[in-house]
Amino acid sequence: MHEYDLIADWYAAQRAGRMGVPEVTALAASLPAGAWVLDVGCGTGLPLTRVLLEHGCHVMGVDSSRELLARFQVNFPHVPVSCAPIQSCELQERAFDAAIAWGVLFHLRHEAQEQAIANIARALKPGAAFLFTSGDAHGSIDGEPMNGVSFRYHSYSVDGYRDLLRAHGLTLESTHTDPGENVYYLSRKAGP
Repeated sequence: MHEYDLIADWYAAQRAGRMGVPEVTALAASLPAGAWVLDVGCGTGLPLTRVLLEHGCHVMGVDSSRELLARFQVNFPHVPVSCAPIQSCELQERAFDAAIAWGVLFHLRHEAQEQAIANIARALKPGAAFLFTSGDAHGSIDGEPMNGVSFRYHSYSVDGYRDLLRAHGLTLESTHTDPGENVYYLSRKAGP
């Protein structure tokens, strides 16, 4: 997202904390050794790509911010990345054992979220997990500032996400909200 290019230094400093670490650690611990994980909206890779790598996962990062991806490549020079919107990024079918999308889907308008989830679902192996964050009520907010830059936010309700995931072969297994009020959705692709 162009907006993240404008606040890349500030955002990189903010994301160095522990937001999302417990959830991604639990996901990584549940995966087989050498699992391939798609990190959607990977940003700088800190802290979540690092968590995945520390647990023996292979990672592919996707982000539309060139500035954040430049920092990602400094942090993880051997991890493959793609600078593209997730809804149109070319991904190999059935290539990933899991996917994460922390703090990214809610920046996409509803139609683009549907396209993104469809693309991610195609890239997942049967039985693969998809962990993402978003809101828990249907709606949109345009122009909410983050470090002086306006961002937009769009979310479905929990039932809306359940239906959207189901339409693309995924089953919503659980949701929870962390102390920072990030809502996590854990889903799984049908299969063994």
